Amino acid sequence: MTVMTMQRRQFLTALGLGAASVGGGLMLPGAMGWGGRAQAGGEDVPARLLLWITPHGTVPNAWAMSPPGLPASGTGVASIATLEDAAWSRILAPLAPFKQKLSIVEGIARTSAIDYERRGAATSGWDLNRHHFGQASLLTCVDPLQRAGSTCIGGGESVDQVIGRALAQPGRWASRVYGANHQHPYNFVAAGEAAPRVTTARQAYDDLMGVYMPPDDGGDPRVAAIQRGRASALDLAAREYDAVAPRLGTADRQKLERHAQLLRDLEISFRGTTPGASCSPTYEALGHEMDRFARVMSLVLGCDMTRMVSFVTMPLRPEEFGLPVGTNVHQDYAHNSVAGPDAAFTAEAERGMIEYNLFYARRFAYLLEQLDSVPEGDGTLLDHTAVVWISELGTGTHWLHDMPVVIAGGANGVLRTGQYVRYARSNRVRQGYSELSIGPAQNQLYVTLMRALGMDVDAFGAESTPLVGGGSLSLRGTLPELLV
Repeated sequence: MTVMTMQRRQFLTALGLGAASVGGGLMLPGAMGWGGRAQAGGEDVPARLLLWITPHGTVPNAWAMSPPGLPASGTGVASIATLEDAAWSRILAPLAPFKQKLSIVEGIARTSAIDYERRGAATSGWDLNRHHFGQASLLTCVDPLQRAGSTCIGGGESVDQVIGRALAQPGRWASRVYGANHQHPYNFVAAGEAAPRVTTARQAYDDLMGVYMPPDDGGDPRVAAIQRGRASALDLAAREYDAVAPRLGTADRQKLERHAQLLRDLEISFRGTTPGASCSPTYEALGHEMDRFARVMSLVLGCDMTRMVSFVTMPLRPEEFGLPVGTNVHQDYAHNSVAGPDAAFTAEAERGMIEYNLFYARRFAYLLEQLDSVPEGDGTLLDHTAVVWISELGTGTHWLHDMPVVIAGGANGVLRTGQYVRYARSNRVRQGYSELSIGPAQNQLYVTLMRALGMDVDAFGAESTPLVGGGSLSLRGTLPELLV
């Protein structure tokens, strides 16, 4: 054991990972133990959570499905485990290969945000732009923090930070926040205080390697040193792998091989021809920035560097999904993409936003492919992770009452998969000066995920909201349809 630990330490030190793991050693499954809850093939395998956030909601009639056993106007649960590819909706079609590992959830409401708008409608000075307070409250489920002369921002700690702290392992990251902002942050360590965020896949990779620091004014002089050192580090790592691999079991060896291949792929994709360069001749062949992030996140989770990751997707340029360069996607397309009394609907706007969401669905499918390609225990990294696709709004026309939610992976078999869940919109509440009927609260989705990850909780964020006609609706508890 002492010899194995030293070799493991040398391997990770060569990669710059040693300081981020207990005693400088990578916790390989079966060799030193994961410290997780579930047993899989004799290993202790941890459950993880990855939140994947896109802007502008979706186009409901191109996202929702009606699998056999679930009438178009009905509610309930239906299997999609064997659903024919032709029966999938336009937007979700790229996810069909993972049908046995998905829960698609229709009818979740941003209830705490709806109640915030109800109270703010009669209150002078509140920021009632649904993008602003939608982003501020998506992961907090509490009222945003009002700021005089500025937009609102998160009014409390976000769910990813709470979960990360609960799942944190000694010497490793409690959580990681990757990607962009959609106007405002989503992740908060406290009211008004955004969580640190790594904005590019290259920086995320260097962060993983232990060599990333925020750039100084005037550029980043560390890049040249990083590039000079990486080749020798990987050569040393390869030698250590050759020494360690024969002593590992099959699952351990597969994991280490996957780790080595990911590092090599990422090294090639990030190799620059000049100091500070962010691309190389192989850049296009390795896909979109979101795909590069997918590879980094697979590496971060697969090596158990953290068990909680939030990824905020990059806003899309119109030409990326077939619209003319210079198109104002937000104003001319998103706002007009769904028919309703508060939107100037056009078929072209609907078409554009379908293509917009389809682009994201393909990137999400690529992420699932990466996670599902990492063998672990009796399954894959995806099987032991919950990957949750959510958005700050229900639609580009600013719905808050019908959120698109896709959950991939089973979090170690605790979450049900292979199903489509449609919740009844049977709770009558006020939104602003109007009324609407809503399904269960997003708060309860988060409680469900927290329980699936082993946390003993029954509520997150706001705990109730008034009903039209008197009484209140509880926002506590889980969504039992999602749990095994």
